[in-house]
Amino acid sequence: MEDLGRIIAENLTFLRRNASLTQLEFGEKFNYTDKTVSRWENGTVVPSVEILKQIADFYGVTVDYLLTEHKTMKDFNTGPKKTINARNKIILCALIITVVWFVAMAIYVASIYNLGTANMQENIWWSVFLWAIPISFVIMAYFAHFWFRGSIWYYVFVSCFVWTTLLAAFITFLYLNTYWYLFFIGIPIQIAIILLYKLKKSS
Repeated sequence: MEDLGRIIAENLTFLRRNASLTQLEFGEKFNYTDKTVSRWENGTVVPSVEILKQIADFYGVTVDYLLTEHKTMKDFNTGPKKTINARNKIILCALIITVVWFVAMAIYVASIYNLGTANMQENIWWSVFLWAIPISFVIMAYFAHFWFRGSIWYYVFVSCFVWTTLLAAFITFLYLNTYWYLFFIGIPIQIAIILLYKLKKSS
């Protein structure tokens, strides 16, 4: 058991350094403190099977890979693969968000074509750009949830989604003054998001 803990500790240490991550940065991706990561890498604590699976997925290796002793550092060879995967994920997310804004632009241009330039002041379809903002944030939150499980960025994107949605609704219906109270809805939701993050982090 001691040998297995040492092997896991050595593999985790090398993979983290190979990814140019500090213990704090690595811990935040899995919602753990740098002290916990330090215990993993010292071999004093062995991560659970569930955590090992998440770490293996993060680095693009198998759980068995983490449990196997490697004779040379060349056996790892995981740095470039992880970098490419991370870059591809960012590109995919950016492409989807680009499609959202392209659709918003298409809707607005179609509204101009139907109404004509003479009725530009009556055209309310400019608000599609407002709604594209919260849609973009919900897409980022979706990908952050699956790619960086437990990361604070998921909760940040969810918070941005909530407040930009309320802002879009307020501006869209600005002519009705009674809609100003919409922002009060965001307060308990924001508190709930913060509490969920704290609860997840403490667990």
